[in-house]
Amino acid sequence: MTLLVVAPDTDDTAGRFAHFANRNGVPTVVASEFGRVGITVHVTRDRVCRTRITVDEVEVSGVLTRGVGDWGHEPDTQRAFISAERYAAFWSAVALWPGPVVNRPSAQGFFPRLDPLELAGSGAVAPPRTVILNDGSAPGTTVYRLPSWTMADPGSPRSRFDVVQISDTDPTRTRQILLAGADAFDVSTTGERLSGDLADRVAPVVSWLRQSGMEFAEFTVELEHGVTRLFDVSCWPGRHLFPLVEEQVYTALLDRLTP
Repeated sequence: MTLLVVAPDTDDTAGRFAHFANRNGVPTVVASEFGRVGITVHVTRDRVCRTRITVDEVEVSGVLTRGVGDWGHEPDTQRAFISAERYAAFWSAVALWPGPVVNRPSAQGFFPRLDPLELAGSGAVAPPRTVILNDGSAPGTTVYRLPSWTMADPGSPRSRFDVVQISDTDPTRTRQILLAGADAFDVSTTGERLSGDLADRVAPVVSWLRQSGMEFAEFTVELEHGVTRLFDVSCWPGRHLFPLVEEQVYTALLDRLTP
């Protein structure tokens, strides 16, 4: 049994999870590029797929995807084409592989497109009070500059050339939720596992994420007068979000990958 974690070299969360798994007797390898990873995909005319994934020539028993390294940053056009083909082949292999995968690729991409408006359109949650614009005309309490997603001071002057996402949220009603395998944690407070009314309020979001193949993600909701508003969703939760429950989160991921 060997787990494969696909992540950039700079991903400290991936490294700490791998260390935790190895310490608990589950061999785990972090791979940031495809030189160590082998894939075989057989697809028959009747659409039966047989997929095999190895790392360092050892059969893989579970995969956690956290993104890949600089596969597309090749200066040579021929090498860039080869890298893109490798990426596409790996994307397909992990999507089709029958074993346990946390954050499985889908037809939408290596990570699925998680747009809060899609869930709001189904009526499961209320639409976020969020706008994207290139001036400072809209009020708000949370401002991110695009495309860098760096937070900006809501009260600071902005150039008319700045493209920003502005959200009008009430911090006293906002909760940040971490989904990890079969568990979910309220990381905006003490990191307690979800239960009671809060678990019921965010259940549609959790279900939506799992249906999308996401089992390690974080999202922000605002709870207002019986209404749940979904704001941001991220497929790359970092350990700084859950320092109080780090081992519990890794245990939940390990349980999902070693059924």
